[in-house]
Amino acid sequence: MSAHITRLEKDAHGFTMLAEQDVPVEGDVVDEALSRPAALGRWFDVHYEWPTSIDEPLNVGAALEFTAAVGPLRYEFIMIVADRVPGESLMLRTTKGPTDATVEITWTEADGGVHVIFEGDFRLRGSLWWKSPWSQMLARRAVTRGLERMRKDLLSHAQTPTPALLGRAGGAAATPPAAQGGCVGRGRAAHRKPSGRRRAQSV
Repeated sequence: MSAHITRLEKDAHGFTMLAEQDVPVEGDVVDEALSRPAALGRWFDVHYEWPTSIDEPLNVGAALEFTAAVGPLRYEFIMIVADRVPGESLMLRTTKGPTDATVEITWTEADGGVHVIFEGDFRLRGSLWWKSPWSQMLARRAVTRGLERMRKDLLSHAQTPTPALLGRAGGAAATPPAAQGGCVGRGRAAHRKPSGRRRAQSV
């Protein structure tokens, strides 16, 4: 299944977005990749200034300093690891940048692989506040492209898949529930905003 946006909600100050992707690998492959900033950098086109060792595991409270393109412009960001549940989720939030963003990536074992949900809450300010429609378009493109890269990257680095996984990766997959009009994955992630789990506030 290609990455797709299953929810986009807008207001006067920004927007929230939920995107989903199925990856025909084992859950520990996803967990291992998302525990290190190197993978996120490859998938979402960010260039790190810190940490200098981007293959070290991320822990709660760790800071990521990077530059990222927003259309033709480049901005500096600092994000911290606000929460991490091994084998289940990773939450990041900005402390510097043109957006106040909270991003949570959750993953769960599904039939034939892993179902990944990207959920982001973006509050625009500064030069991006009055460019909200443009910012939404760029965010949609960046998130879906990043999740597609994630899928290809994990497949290329994973060990030989089981026959069931090979069937999902190379053949016609069954129509996922999300394509039939509903969100799949864990109910709590598919139907709530990223602010639902606020252990991040204690960081």
